[in-house]
Amino acid sequence: MTSKSDYWRQYHDEATITRSDNLRTTHQLSSTGVNIHIDMYEQPSLDAPVIIFNHGGGGYSRLFIPVALAMYDLGYTVLLPDQRGQGFSEGDRGDFTYSQFIQNVVDVANWARNRYSGKLFMGGGSVGGGITYAAGVAGAPVDALVCHNLYSFGSVQDGMALSRLASLTKIPFFSTISLWSIKLSASLMPRLKIPFMWLGKFEKMVDERATGFFELWKADPLPIKRVSLRYLHSSMTTPPLVPFEQNTLPILVINQTRDRMVSPSVTRRNYDRLSGHKEYVEIDYGHWAMGETFVSEWSGIVHHFLSQF
Repeated sequence: MTSKSDYWRQYHDEATITRSDNLRTTHQLSSTGVNIHIDMYEQPSLDAPVIIFNHGGGGYSRLFIPVALAMYDLGYTVLLPDQRGQGFSEGDRGDFTYSQFIQNVVDVANWARNRYSGKLFMGGGSVGGGITYAAGVAGAPVDALVCHNLYSFGSVQDGMALSRLASLTKIPFFSTISLWSIKLSASLMPRLKIPFMWLGKFEKMVDERATGFFELWKADPLPIKRVSLRYLHSSMTTPPLVPFEQNTLPILVINQTRDRMVSPSVTRRNYDRLSGHKEYVEIDYGHWAMGETFVSEWSGIVHHFLSQF
């Protein structure tokens, strides 16, 4: 029987696992009152460029090993942190807020800035893209951002669009009534937990070409299983400190044309709101993807953008 701490090995082939085991070191960083776990793929030189990659709500560091190795091969030191209560980090597994996630990421970036002397970049996928933006404008000392999806956690419009209820938002006042209902419930029973799978269309996380992934992920003991009403409320009431329209950070936004979990129109709408130096790329994949072709294409797009800085 595979242990909880080793389940991640089932996602990857033996060559990838062996290489990761040989290169990977780990670090524990105190943030929001708990120890945050960081997987590290460090270049020999401290002045190599560094990229921090932030997982989304259903992810954790070890799911992104192929991406980490690809970026490592392009000369980057790669850091994969697990946010509070997720992956290998400490904290209640289900009762947390988006402001805590954002602070976790800011703290990791500040730690990295003190440890390394090269350019510091940050990226994230799914809700990790929105967390990346929020942390960047909250003071993370980064030179540029890569947002694989761009969402706002201060918007009931985006909150509903990320959920199974997206199609109902066309009903007049549905989003407003939903927000007030969530706010009331969270004020009365903030720690009450509901199944995480109720919230999003996770069965559509990858497109039809990535067979077997959802079943493997669903059985994984590390991803979130239940979340508190406080968490749910925070997903719609935690706007970034700097609105998209006032952004000054260089940002690459990656959008997926086959995304059936969250409409690509959400990321496109938020990209259009962005000010500052920005670039937009569409790729022919689902909400997230696996496989050598995706990893090669994704890392090439990201490297091309970050090489400007």
